[in-house]
Amino acid sequence: MRFSRKILPLVLLTFCSHAFSQNITVIGIGRLGLCMALCLEKAGHNVLGVDISEEYITQINSKVFHSFEPKVEEYLKSSKNFTATTSLKEGLEFSDLYFLVVATNSIPGLESYDHTLLSKALTTINSHEVANKHIIISSTVFPGYIDNEAIKLVKDCPNTDISYNPEFIAQGNIIQGLQNPDMILIGEGSSSAGDILVNLYQTICENSPYVARMSVASAEITKLGLNCFITAKIAFANLIGDIADETPGADKNAVLTAIGHDKRVGTACLLPGYGFGGPCFPRDNRALGNYALKKGIQPLIFSSVDQTNKNHADYMADKLLKMDLDEYVFEDVCYKSKCPVPIIEESQKLEVAKKLAKNGKEVMIKDREIVLEQVKSEYGNLFSYVNCDTLKGNQDE
Repeated sequence: MRFSRKILPLVLLTFCSHAFSQNITVIGIGRLGLCMALCLEKAGHNVLGVDISEEYITQINSKVFHSFEPKVEEYLKSSKNFTATTSLKEGLEFSDLYFLVVATNSIPGLESYDHTLLSKALTTINSHEVANKHIIISSTVFPGYIDNEAIKLVKDCPNTDISYNPEFIAQGNIIQGLQNPDMILIGEGSSSAGDILVNLYQTICENSPYVARMSVASAEITKLGLNCFITAKIAFANLIGDIADETPGADKNAVLTAIGHDKRVGTACLLPGYGFGGPCFPRDNRALGNYALKKGIQPLIFSSVDQTNKNHADYMADKLLKMDLDEYVFEDVCYKSKCPVPIIEESQKLEVAKKLAKNGKEVMIKDREIVLEQVKSEYGNLFSYVNCDTLKGNQDE
């Protein structure tokens, strides 16, 4: 069943004077899904998580699951109304509100998202012919997916709508991001679904974020558009920094600090340094550019941002090569500085290190063992490695 779409204004989310408890099913309790489930439970809701690994579910229910993500172990151990199961049927019967938080990884070369797992989950839900449900997709999707594909996949589920509620969080800070967001984005499949989500976030949030309620299609573009704007600021800052570096007497930090203090610009993400990387920013920038092309619009800004980010890595590598050191040492090589979660996807530090190594330079990577395992898996013997955990252990002795 399709619902009418209308654009609603931004509103300020404030705490309700009364608490309420609701049964909620979270389908896909990986990094983000587990954090979401734990935040919902902590807010007083009864939560059932659904995933496919028996071993993982056992660890969750036994409260022995280990995570590098801050607060996950603490929230899991203190939880009283969160359990997990491998039975989707059990999850569908548990509540009328389903959050889908399954992986939608990038498709290499196509600059899009792989909706296979998400579509499979929706198809399975449809096979159970559930009725009067609200489905909330939190996974990042390509614009147009929900209206053009997802809705059709639950055609046998009477009075069931699909909304889009992606999160703006960073790995290594997920729970903090969920509880203290700048904005809640709700692409509502129905006004009643939107109202339910507003009420839910009133119980979760520790701050008072803006709530942007809009059509599903608008929300799909908003999710990618916001991330693309951030990548543009980072690429711009590094381009200005590179120009300042090549200008005698110029100080890139002074230049960017001044620019950032114009209220039309803002200081966030306007610092010189390594380019943007990680599992979200690069792929979202390319995906929105690809979507624009499909609509006959030249995505010059998005493609330029992507190329500027690559050029900046080349510039940094060239400057280091000119130093002609016997050995180059890179520390803290995750995609962002001091990231507690070992994610090296599109790490710009490693991109620069790779360029040096391929130019015949000796390059050493110093980091935690868990990070080194990731680097070795991807780069093999291109670098030499030093385990900082071992160094710390020797120092403690």
